[in-house]
Amino acid sequence: MIDFINSVFNLAFSLVDFFLHYDYSQPIPLLKAIAVYISIPLVFGIIYSVYKSNQIFRAMHAFDEPKGTPLEKNQNQEDWDKILAGGKSENENDRKQAVISADSLIEKILAMAGYSGENLGDKLKNIEPADLDSLDALWEAHKVRNRIAHESGYALPKEDAEQALNLFEKALKELEYI
Repeated sequence: MIDFINSVFNLAFSLVDFFLHYDYSQPIPLLKAIAVYISIPLVFGIIYSVYKSNQIFRAMHAFDEPKGTPLEKNQNQEDWDKILAGGKSENENDRKQAVISADSLIEKILAMAGYSGENLGDKLKNIEPADLDSLDALWEAHKVRNRIAHESGYALPKEDAEQALNLFEKALKELEYI
């Protein structure tokens, strides 16, 4: 038994002696090369992660910025009232123009909030339902706008125009535009 313990201690001391007296200059160039090849992708990964985190942070806090001054709010309300007046018009072309104007207004507001996309439909696809409670309402109103823009014989009843504008208004209030 004592021989076994003695051999274990001898083995342990010989391992310690090996590591203390080993010439570490031999594998250092290889370890440096490996470290470089591992570090480069990790640095790019860190840069990419910071970039994506920044995008997420901006999207999460897009509506946290200070609200407009009361003067801006009044101007926004006046602009919206003009659109609403067009939506209540007896002239069908005025109603169509009002829906298209409301759609364009929402598109501009979402672009300022940082949502990307070539048109409102693309921007709406980039919005998480948890970020905007009125997302479904916007989709419904945008469908009316698409029918106006893409169906040449589409007749827009006054009730449909008012309904679409009410849906847009719901989103504008949530976005604190009006």
